[in-house]
Amino acid sequence: MISKNIEVFKYNEIDSTNNEAQRLIEKKDDFPFWVVADIQTSGRGRKNRFWSSLKGNFMGTLVLKITIEKQFIPQLSFITSLAIKETVDLYKKSKGFKVMVKWPNDIIINDRKCAGILIENLKGKGKDFEFLAIGIGVNLILHPKNTAFKSTNLLNELGIKIKRDDFLIKLSENLINKMNFWEKGKNFPMILSSWLESAYKLNEVISMTLPDGKIIEGIFLGLNDEGGLILSHENKETVFYTGEIYENL
Repeated sequence: MISKNIEVFKYNEIDSTNNEAQRLIEKKDDFPFWVVADIQTSGRGRKNRFWSSLKGNFMGTLVLKITIEKQFIPQLSFITSLAIKETVDLYKKSKGFKVMVKWPNDIIINDRKCAGILIENLKGKGKDFEFLAIGIGVNLILHPKNTAFKSTNLLNELGIKIKRDDFLIKLSENLINKMNFWEKGKNFPMILSSWLESAYKLNEVISMTLPDGKIIEGIFLGLNDEGGLILSHENKETVFYTGEIYENL
């Protein structure tokens, strides 16, 4: 059981919250803890892509020290995306649209990305546990232009200016609740079921970019028990564990 009483380290400006998490783990005895920043000078997303870190948005990393089998670590992406989605839902005034989760780790509103996740293994002392950084970026009031996948922010979509620290309080509670329910994989089937209820482009034709740069098209049928994306294409079903849904559908 993870306690909800979590220390928060706040910075005006740092290179990235995940990098600072790495620097702090050798000095810390109490886990988990949050690292948040007003500005990141070297924020990054998946595949080491630059993450535009605009002041006023949420940029934070939850740092865990956890005993876990490595094959269960990718499950944290689904847990985290659900926690972000449910946090955003708390601010919704209209039922005219649905906050969606995009495989493997993005949050979508009106076909535009408003949040992303980067989970990394950190280097720390100890053989019996893992140090993990769950990096989260949420466009609260601003969003970057000319992105590979169209982006948006919550101020535009919800019509409300959300304060970073208020969002952190709600997100932290949702994320810890989800992780405690997960029980290191025991309840992952129920997590996946909840994730699929809000899955972006489920049962629709999608285009996917694979790690080698190849683009394939097919119908997104669902997820297997491990969270792999099941794609129907060329008269067969294939499971993908890496790749991403491409915008030009």
